[in-house]
Amino acid sequence: MNSEFKDNLMKSEADNSSARARYEKTLAGLMESPLEWPRKAGLTFGFLISIGTIILSAILAIRFHNGPAVMLEGFALGGAFGIVGAIIVGRILLRGTYHRRGDSVAQANLIWVFVVLMEVVFMEMDGLYPKSGGRMTLFGLVFLIGGAAILLRTVIEQSELRTREKLLEVQLDVAEIKEAMKARS
Repeated sequence: MNSEFKDNLMKSEADNSSARARYEKTLAGLMESPLEWPRKAGLTFGFLISIGTIILSAILAIRFHNGPAVMLEGFALGGAFGIVGAIIVGRILLRGTYHRRGDSVAQANLIWVFVVLMEVVFMEMDGLYPKSGGRMTLFGLVFLIGGAAILLRTVIEQSELRTREKLLEVQLDVAEIKEAMKARS
């Protein structure tokens, strides 16, 4: 009887680890994916745009160093977010994998914060220079709506990702219960 119990226990553990291994593999595939050429091309383009933003902001800040403070504030904002964007995208490219949970949230947050701060600068300009500032505030609202759409899309994707993760956990629990029932009979 002890030998039979031991064999059943060993079988149960092997099946359980098999279910656990399938769960871990599926979860890893869900949470991160290798960079394929379309995403890699998009990230490379984003990296180049970020570097271009840094360069353009620096050139304009040097060129218009005697300009209004709000203009220099906008150039500094563009340069800072260009640097952060280059770091985020460069890190993804160097890693070679895309982490769906962290990377998409970081990118959406960068876009949202940049657009909100850009709109604040435009509103400052509206208060300081009423002739042209109002148009800039309206212009910034277009980007604010686009940034909000990206943020909402990311929130929905993260919700779907959490739902899939929970479904995988439920599948694992069912597989473990099934294996435990087989081991008992």
